[in-house]
Amino acid sequence: MKKLLLVLLLLIIIPSFSFAQKNITLGVFGGVIIPTGTFADGFNLSPSVGVESYYPVDKNIDVVADIAYSFLSLKNPGNLISNDKYYYLESSGGIRLNLMPSKQKFFIEALVGGYTFGVNYTINGITYTNSTTNFGLNTGAGVIVPLSAQIEIAAKVKFHYIFTPVNSTSYIGFTGGFNYKFL
Repeated sequence: MKKLLLVLLLLIIIPSFSFAQKNITLGVFGGVIIPTGTFADGFNLSPSVGVESYYPVDKNIDVVADIAYSFLSLKNPGNLISNDKYYYLESSGGIRLNLMPSKQKFFIEALVGGYTFGVNYTINGITYTNSTTNFGLNTGAGVIVPLSAQIEIAAKVKFHYIFTPVNSTSYIGFTGGFNYKFL
């Protein structure tokens, strides 16, 4: 009897998981960030990688979430402790507006979330980590081009604005990547 109930439960749950993934798109991307304002005084153009997911609410609106990690490059390392590694970790969510719903999707988007600025450094063989998280927002535009029913390429440019206690921090990100659409 227990086995029969387990089989029936699995028959109910498994289709619901596959239905929940319908129309969700997952993507990976890479690119660069260009610091602006006072943030540009200390950091150079730096590489960035991340993952993104979006779900179409209708043909014109998508709900978007992304996580990005930027490897920050100092302009003048000076007397820093060896092996210092600076980074920004962004986690945000928001809305994407598809401007011309067709095969190629041109869009604008606005997201809000947390931005963690951190540094890892080593002194006498001991590694330390220091980080702080602040609220920020980003907005931008891009294009998604389908290569097949499930594979897309995407490119976008976004302006990021982070609210910090002393100044604001801002940068421009250029990214490109591939998306996989669950049908």
